[in-house]
Amino acid sequence: MTVGNLVVRSAVVASLAAAALFGAPTAAVADTATLTPTFTIGHGLNPGDISVCGGRIDAQASSGYPGPYGPNYVMLTTHFVGTSRVCMVDGTVRWRNLDTGASGTKQWALSGWDGPGAPTAVYFDPGAGRVSVEITPSTPNIPGRGEFTAS
Repeated sequence: MTVGNLVVRSAVVASLAAAALFGAPTAAVADTATLTPTFTIGHGLNPGDISVCGGRIDAQASSGYPGPYGPNYVMLTTHFVGTSRVCMVDGTVRWRNLDTGASGTKQWALSGWDGPGAPTAVYFDPGAGRVSVEITPSTPNIPGRGEFTAS
């Protein structure tokens, strides 16, 4: 009978359970939120190109990325179909820090054919806090929206 080992194991299990319930100190972890999809149309590359394409832009807002462009960004991933060899889409990321009231916009442009293999990142600095984001293309659209916590 090994009572000493049982007590130690029970203490370890209790400590792990307490950490899971109440939160244990951890390294900073990126906050990522999936935004609602954006639906829009795009156009061909050249002026006068009447080709049309259409589809969906998926977006994820994230904070905590230790990169040269800042810790906060929205990653845009396109899913488009159409008649053009190239499908161009552009628009604006509008953000508002719900805790501080700060707001701003950031322009973006991407190829609708980049798709999941080549998403486009839009970096911005809303300051720390809860941030609402809206993805609005310049063509007719149903904008994407969501919130995340910026660092």
